[in-house]
Amino acid sequence: MILDLAQLENGFEATFRIPPDSPVLDGFDGEVDEPLDLDVLVRAANGHTFVVDAVLAGAVARPCRRCLAPVESEFRERFTIVFQMSGREEDTGDDDVILLEAGATRIDLTQAVRDHLFLETDLYPICRPECPGICPECGRNLNEGSCDCRPGPGASRWAALEALRDRVGQGI
Repeated sequence: MILDLAQLENGFEATFRIPPDSPVLDGFDGEVDEPLDLDVLVRAANGHTFVVDAVLAGAVARPCRRCLAPVESEFRERFTIVFQMSGREEDTGDDDVILLEAGATRIDLTQAVRDHLFLETDLYPICRPECPGICPECGRNLNEGSCDCRPGPGASRWAALEALRDRVGQGI
C-alpha cells in the first residue's frame, strides 16, 4: 500500500483490498479469511505535510479466551494519520504523525494499517458471556456438556482467597 507523493498534489482517493496472505497481516494472531478493505483519502496540507483519512473494515476470528472456539468479529475503524517531511531524524512522540525522510517520493501505509488493525480487534474475545470454558482436568469444552472430572485440591478459582480466609479465621 504505497502512495506516490507526486499524485497527491490535488488529493488522492483509493480503495485497497488486503488479502489474507498480505504482509500487512504478518504477526497478526487472528484468522482473516476474507480480504479487508481500506479506503483512503489523502490530502496535501502543504508541500511537506500529507493527511491520510482512512477506514479499515473487515472480519477477523480469534479464539474465545474461555473455550478456544473461534469468535468472528466484524470491525470498521476510521483513523487519521499525518505524514510529514522533515530534515529532523528524531521522533516527535506523536503516534499519529509519521516523519518522512526529506525528499521522500512515496508513503508506505503498511505499518500504520497494521498498527490500527492490531489495536482495533479484540485480543481476548468471549464467544458468549455465560461461556463456561474448558475443564482444567480433561480439556473438554464445557459448552458441549459436562465432564466426569472431580476438581482436584486447589482447583477452585477462589482457592487462594479461601486459604487466606481459613488462615485469618485461625488467627494466622
